[in-house]
Amino acid sequence: MKEPIPLNTWEDFEKELVKINEQNETRHHQDENLSRMVYPLFRGVKDNRYQLKSTLDRIQEGMSLSRYLKIVKIVREHIATCTGKKWDLEETNEPIHLGSMKLQPSYYEFMAYLRHNEFPSPLIDWTKSPYVAAYFAFRDIYSKAEHVSIFVYGGDTMFGESPSMWTLGPSIKTSRTHFLQQSEYSICYREENKKIYFANYEEVEGDIEDQGFLVRYDIPASERQKVLQKLDSMNITAYSLFGSEPSLMETLTLREIILR
Repeated sequence: MKEPIPLNTWEDFEKELVKINEQNETRHHQDENLSRMVYPLFRGVKDNRYQLKSTLDRIQEGMSLSRYLKIVKIVREHIATCTGKKWDLEETNEPIHLGSMKLQPSYYEFMAYLRHNEFPSPLIDWTKSPYVAAYFAFRDIYSKAEHVSIFVYGGDTMFGESPSMWTLGPSIKTSRTHFLQQSEYSICYREENKKIYFANYEEVEGDIEDQGFLVRYDIPASERQKVLQKLDSMNITAYSLFGSEPSLMETLTLREIILR
């Protein structure tokens, strides 16, 4: 991953967005093999000291794909028992091809559901909206971090050789918040002795001239009030992104106390 880019203000980040979009359009027009516009993805993090890590890697690094899929099948049965929700993980369709990794769409959908419901996942969620990413970066009004981060991933499917990073696309049936947050997901893995292991995103290499780019922008947390005020005026709030009663309370706290 490229070296982090420190910024002084939120407006500096918006200027970077203009550059990213211009580079993206130029790449699209110059590459005849691109049949569609490949848009950048964004991820907001509340503390720039945090690495780009999946929730699974935070508790157990380097788990194999085969072991995780076995765990997923066990978890599915417990969820069905407690909620009545069911997933047919035995169905056989055209798999999603991610280099050496092949994943059934049903597993992908269930893994996305697990990710949105806080079960440890090798998937990292991104959004097509830089402003949604900004909300997740700045939303924690109790944070003591001096800087937040917004990661930007530009590319189509992957970059790097080992480990490699892949995006899996947005069109799946899963949690409602997936749609509200304009979510997509990425996965990072390495191959060893023909076996797939989840890997560290920080070790992935690539740049915009190759297959893609991954960069982190660090923005002062002191910009929080200004950014959240702007996002609220755009109706990007906890309630618009989650639609739950706790998220309604978070939104009302922001509007009636913090942003007054």
